[in-house]
Amino acid sequence: MSNFYLIGLVGNLGSGKSTVRKMLEQLGARGIDADALVHVVMQRASPTWRAIVGTYGLGVLQFNGRIDRRKLATKVFNDPVALQKLEAITHPAVGKLTREMLRDNQKPVVVLEAIKLVEAGMGAWCDELWVVNTVPSVAVERVMESRNINEAEARARLAVQGSLDNKIRLAKVVIDNSGDLDTTRAQVERAWRAIRPGTARDKSEWLYGLPRVEQKSAAVAEPVVEPVAAPPTVETPPIAQPVEPVAQVAEPPAPPVVETAPLTPVPAKSIDVRRSRRSDLEVLSIALSKKENRATPLTREETLKRFGERGYRIALSDKQIVALLAWEAENLIASVREIWAESADDATLALPRLLQLVESEASELLCEVVFLMLDPGTPEYTLAQLRTAGYEQQDKSSLHKLWSQAVEERLQPGELLWGKQLREQVITKPF
Repeated sequence: MSNFYLIGLVGNLGSGKSTVRKMLEQLGARGIDADALVHVVMQRASPTWRAIVGTYGLGVLQFNGRIDRRKLATKVFNDPVALQKLEAITHPAVGKLTREMLRDNQKPVVVLEAIKLVEAGMGAWCDELWVVNTVPSVAVERVMESRNINEAEARARLAVQGSLDNKIRLAKVVIDNSGDLDTTRAQVERAWRAIRPGTARDKSEWLYGLPRVEQKSAAVAEPVVEPVAAPPTVETPPIAQPVEPVAQVAEPPAPPVVETAPLTPVPAKSIDVRRSRRSDLEVLSIALSKKENRATPLTREETLKRFGERGYRIALSDKQIVALLAWEAENLIASVREIWAESADDATLALPRLLQLVESEASELLCEVVFLMLDPGTPEYTLAQLRTAGYEQQDKSSLHKLWSQAVEERLQPGELLWGKQLREQVITKPF
């Protein structure tokens, strides 16, 4: 992880935080909607889900076992104690997931949107705080529209949010989003130009739990000991002394050798590599959201659509997807996309096996070559595993004519082309 400049973006319901975040994303920042991550951590059977059901009862569930956010809202928004309990459950889980997403960040500026960012403790690690504000009448209209609720419910929701006065006092930037988009965009662009990513504070302690090295204060000086002047010496004639023989000093005995038990090797992570199934949709949604740095997770419908269109091969550890790729075969050519591993360690353990699985299946279909269509931002640790597996970057102009035509149809603008020939003797005539 390279260090990054973190903007904490706060504001009450209806203020238009997401609008400002998207404007910052268009300017080049990476955006994370921490409020949307609540949907991820509350997924069925997760620790957060169990804690919520254990606290508020089965009445907050839908028929399919998912948490009904509307039912949950009726239990907590009019009860400050119940709301505090809910935040005590969700804030740590969202914070953990946020840190996981930020550990592999490559963008110099990140904007983290969250209503309760300061209350959750994440504001302490932001390089600057932005507050998005709007007049109450506009906020009420926006909440009514976005939440599909009446005016009384909208005003009740906003009343629970509390005042922004304290956050405005802490903020470096306050965006007034009461007017049109052009007015808001002008404020955002002006504040963006003032950002200095090079001044970002080190966030290793927050992201990895590494202790911060405290610098000794320059104000505390070490005591100075003044040397004491030696008394004046009186020169006297030297007196001859008899020379004593030098005694032989025996070498000290060697320290005893302490036998230590051999270190127990740390067991390697257990990884299962296989074809994805419909039962994997939830974990596939989480993995794809991580891969694409999405502020909001894929819906079940979106995940199901992608699952049906692409042949995902996945690597699982502790029931979570840590690496994946999608592939298809046509006209003796295997095309692979969406190559992703959650970390360098996962790439080392999982990607070679995933590629072997694809090559084995492709060979059974008589494929001559495997082409990888890679995003230009593919991490170096992923590229290293591709090289180890025998893949090389390809120039479209040097490919066989039939291969070149197929690649031209499939390669998206900006993508990198890597390849590996599976057979020496090629048919080079499509079915």
